[in-house]
Amino acid sequence: VKKGSIDMSFKTDQAKRKLAEECQGKDELIPFEEYLTNICTNNKVADRILTDGKTIEGCVKSMTQAAKKRIKTRSGIQCVAMTPKEGFEIIREYYGITDDDMNAHISKPANIVDITDFL
Repeated sequence: VKKGSIDMSFKTDQAKRKLAEECQGKDELIPFEEYLTNICTNNKVADRILTDGKTIEGCVKSMTQAAKKRIKTRSGIQCVAMTPKEGFEIIREYYGITDDDMNAHISKPANIVDITDFL
């Protein structure tokens, strides 16, 4: 097994563990954790999540600030609307996760054959 495949698994596992620990006893953070866990499929995304000072709570604050800029008042009631896509973009922006990061290909060890290569 090549070192790169071990590093990928270690880093992604480490990032996912960090996210899970941040959510202990904080159920309101779980949707953020679930999204980040789903996109944490390679070293580049894992590195962004593991960046010192970046936390899910910080991400929530960033989203709150973005929402405050969108507040509209109608009939004396303040409201904010945000699509899931916009929310996901704010999360990725907070962590600095780019499309290139998310699309980084995971290199396979030379001695591993993936059956999907033959399909």
